[in-house]
Amino acid sequence: MSFTFDPYKLRNADVTSADDVLMTNPTALTELEDYWSRLPRTKGVPDRTSVDPGEMGTLLEDSFILERVAPGVARIRVAGRNIAKLLGVEPRGLPLTAALLPNSRAALSNYLEAAFAGPSIVELPLVAPRAVGQPELNGKILLLPLRDNQGKVTRVLGALVMSGRRGLGGRRFEIGSDVPPRVQPVIKLRAVDETGPVPQRRPSLRSVARLDEMKKAKDVPALRLVVSNDNL
Repeated sequence: MSFTFDPYKLRNADVTSADDVLMTNPTALTELEDYWSRLPRTKGVPDRTSVDPGEMGTLLEDSFILERVAPGVARIRVAGRNIAKLLGVEPRGLPLTAALLPNSRAALSNYLEAAFAGPSIVELPLVAPRAVGQPELNGKILLLPLRDNQGKVTRVLGALVMSGRRGLGGRRFEIGSDVPPRVQPVIKLRAVDETGPVPQRRPSLRSVARLDEMKKAKDVPALRLVVSNDNL
């Protein structure tokens, strides 16, 4: 999906207030993914602490950070002003699914889990349907996995961009069907599974000595019980 932004057309649009005009960066998703790809990585995924808002510049207005709280559920920890203006509420603390209409929330939960458990880069087309006082909006959302302080993939750096007028009140979205979703696993990276097997420890010196004793014991012939049938 491509967006064409015409600032002059938007500036001269027939709107009742400045808040009705929604102008987002059409290259924000590409710029954010480029920034994410340059961050230092642990097993292919950047650490949350490596994200520096001072280096993101204007991308902050359209960006957010999520925290995974349950399978398929992630709450918004921080979000840019454009996102707050678009939703019409302070998004911090809300689940990301609150930004979508009910018919798309289950699908978003599945894509969220793909981002965390894959881990994967996820990019989805979004549509805000037309309603009274609300023109149709088209846009995209991007999800980029991050590691927390324990090394687990429980954070996501993301961006939400829209083209057009917000209209009256906050907007909610559904996943579009005209463009295929993008789910791209991070290369050379195993999924982080909190319930997975415990990593094997290296054998201690005591364990090595014990193995040597067992090996030597196997080399010594054991006593065998010989049964004679002469007296039977």
